[in-house]
Amino acid sequence: MEGSLRRRSTCSLTRSSSLQIQALEASSLQLMYSKSLLLPIFTGSKIVDLDSSPLQIHLVDTRGDQMVSTYLPHPLKIEVVVLDGDFPSNDSSKWTSEEFDSNIVKERTGKRPLLAGDCLTVTLRDGYAPIGEIEFTDNSSWIRSRKFRLGARVAPGSYQGVKIREAITEAFVVKDHRGECKLLLPLFLKYSSMIHVNLPFFENIPQLSSSWYLINV
Repeated sequence: MEGSLRRRSTCSLTRSSSLQIQALEASSLQLMYSKSLLLPIFTGSKIVDLDSSPLQIHLVDTRGDQMVSTYLPHPLKIEVVVLDGDFPSNDSSKWTSEEFDSNIVKERTGKRPLLAGDCLTVTLRDGYAPIGEIEFTDNSSWIRSRKFRLGARVAPGSYQGVKIREAITEAFVVKDHRGECKLLLPLFLKYSSMIHVNLPFFENIPQLSSSWYLINV
């Protein structure tokens, strides 16, 4: 949808006939993440898009052959949630709000909230809502699908207008941040012998094998 989305004002919704309102209630308005997520995703690391930029949610109109960006004459409160990676079944593009809500994943008992950050509820104005720094606090290995999705919905109870379908990202694995260290370590060991680091902590690192670090980190 990048660059190709055309803006269409829905201010006229307030003046539309009942038939037009009924058409919009058939989920022609939908939230959408503007770009795919940058993978892999690790716990404790900022979630960003493919350009390493903060995530954004857009409001689009799905009528016609092409989705177009649109906006409402008033702001919307949007909630970012975590979904089971198996939802929707068979990667269907159709689901009900009840199905969406029933597939929201909460944290494990005794754990911190699954998503951390101060931007889990954002305001959508002029058709888009930027999301600040958010991160996962737990990996995805403990649910059956072993994958999560990010979802976004109009915050319950905050809006009484026409139906707006939820946003859903692709399914992805969330790995523990210790795995991130193990991925980066071989690169560090490779280049540590090529540069001089003037810190006592690093003096003995080249003398140890990479296998020692992979086992003991």
